[in-house]
Amino acid sequence: TSFQGRDAITMEVEEKGGRARPAGDSLETCTTSDDAGGLTLAELPDDLQAYIFRKLDYLSLARVEECCSSFRSIVTECELWKKLINRDYGCLSVFLTSQYGILQLHQSYGHQAQYYDQSFLLKKLVSNLGKAMEEAKSLNEAERPSGPVDTVDVDADHPRLPIEQEDGEAKDAEGGPGSAEETLIARAVEATSTDHPEESVHNVLSLETRVLNSFFKLCYWSSKGSESPMASDALVFKLKNPLTAVSSIQIRPFEAHFQRGSPIYAPMFVRFSFGDGRCETKDLGEEESEEPRGEYSNSVGAASSSGGLLGWNWTSKLYPMEQVHALQEFKLSPTLCCGGYVRVEILGRTQRQEIDNLYYVCLSYVKVLGRPVKDFGVIKKFDCDELPKGWEAGEEDCNPTLVYGPR
Repeated sequence: TSFQGRDAITMEVEEKGGRARPAGDSLETCTTSDDAGGLTLAELPDDLQAYIFRKLDYLSLARVEECCSSFRSIVTECELWKKLINRDYGCLSVFLTSQYGILQLHQSYGHQAQYYDQSFLLKKLVSNLGKAMEEAKSLNEAERPSGPVDTVDVDADHPRLPIEQEDGEAKDAEGGPGSAEETLIARAVEATSTDHPEESVHNVLSLETRVLNSFFKLCYWSSKGSESPMASDALVFKLKNPLTAVSSIQIRPFEAHFQRGSPIYAPMFVRFSFGDGRCETKDLGEEESEEPRGEYSNSVGAASSSGGLLGWNWTSKLYPMEQVHALQEFKLSPTLCCGGYVRVEILGRTQRQEIDNLYYVCLSYVKVLGRPVKDFGVIKKFDCDELPKGWEAGEEDCNPTLVYGPR
C-alpha cells in the first residue's frame, strides 16, 4: 500500500500515544515485524488506524480496503470515503448530508432515480473525481507552449498571453492556447448590466473579433456606462456538466475598431466563482479583503435565480488583466465546479468612451477549459421524471441531489 507523508504520520501517531514503525522502516516491516517490542499496523487501536487512513489519497485508501476485512471494516464504520470527499471536495458536502444521499438513474426505466449502495457510489464518485482532476492537470501541462513566449505566468498573479502574430493581433481560438479543446460552456445566462440589447452576453461565445456588416450581429458584450472607474459587473455561464474539473478560463477584451484610436475596453481585474448562485458582484472599492479566496466554502450562500441552493461555493483570488486585445488565459489549479455555473466578475474599468465620457468594459470572447466528471450529475426537485418516490412534486424545496448514471 502506498502512503503519503508516512514520516509525518508516524510522528503524529507517536504523539497520540501509539507506537508506529521507525521512520526508516518500510510498511511491510511495520505490518509483519516479529520484534517483541514492536506493534504492527493491524495491532494499533482502531481509532489510530482510522486516523492514519484519513491521511491517504483515494488510490491508497482503496488499496487499504482490499488488504483485509479488519481494515475494510474500519474504512466503512468510520465513513472514510465520505470524509475524504469532505476533505478534498468540500463543495459536495451538501449532497452527502442529504437524506437522499446519491441516487442512481436507471436508463431502462425512463431515467427513474432509485436508492443504491452508497458505499459503491461514494467510491465511484471519488474515482471519477480523481480522474477528471488528473486529466484537467494534464490539459494544463499540455497547453504550455514549448518555445519562448512573451508571457507572464498566472501564478505570479498575471494572465498568460498567446503568441503574437506579425500584424500585432493575438491568435484567436484557431491558434491560441487550448485551441484544440472545446469550451465547456453550454450557454451564457445573464450579466449584471448590458448597454444595449444587441450587445448581449451571448455574443462572447462567438469567435468573431470584429463587428460584422449587420449592426445587429455584434461580437461583444458591453456593460452600461459609469462615471466611476471602480464600477464592476458579473457574467454567469452554464456549463455542459454540473460537475466539472476546471483547468483554465480564457478571456479576450474587446477592441472597438470602429471608434477613434481603437480603444480597448478591458477591466482592471477578473475573478471567478463556481457553483450555482446569483449574478451579482460588488464594486472594486467595496471588496471585503478579509474574505478567503481560492477555497471551498461549505456555507450555502445566496440562492440562485435558477432555484439552486448551492450558492457560489468556490471563489478565486483577483487576477489583473492586461490592457491588450489578446486572448488571455488564467490557469487554475484544477478545481471542481460543483453546481454547473461559472461567474466571471469584471472588476474595475480602464477606458472612457469619447462620446459620453463614461467608463465601459467590453469582452469579445470567454472560454472555459477542463474535464467533466463522468457518470455523475445534479438534479433538482422540479426534474419530476428523474426523482424517487420519496420526492413529491408538490413540495416547495428544490434541494439539489447528486445522481449517478449515464445522462
